Amino acid sequence: MEGKRFAINFVTLATIAIGILVSCANAQQAIDSTSPASSSATMVNDLASDPSIYLGQVLVIGVVAAVKAGQGFTIVDKREYAACGLSCFNEPDTRKIPVRWDGAPPKLQQTVRITGVLEKSDRGLVFSAKNVAETAKD
Repeated sequence: MEGKRFAINFVTLATIAIGILVSCANAQQAIDSTSPASSSATMVNDLASDPSIYLGQVLVIGVVAAVKAGQGFTIVDKREYAACGLSCFNEPDTRKIPVRWDGAPPKLQQTVRITGVLEKSDRGLVFSAKNVAETAKD
């Protein structure tokens, strides 16, 4: 009788554990599959148009338009850069993203792929780069 009760308790606990693991895996998958950063790289104009949907880890591709060594750099959309170069940088309608980065600064006009975190701060939104790499030439 005692052995039968142990077996039933073991099966019940194992079933509950499997259910919890499946629920956690499904929840993680749902978060990952709906996150804009998970599917592919985000362009500057897309991120700048509605940054609140990109809070958290994000992958962005842009062209370096300004560099402040030791502080970071600013990127613009590569489609916009292709249309008008750096002259767009001073236009009021050009969307720009300042990037905090304390590593070696990228070169001006270099297309970069940035993995970082977009988060709220007391001064607004902050994009802090974790990794910056030059992209392959198109």
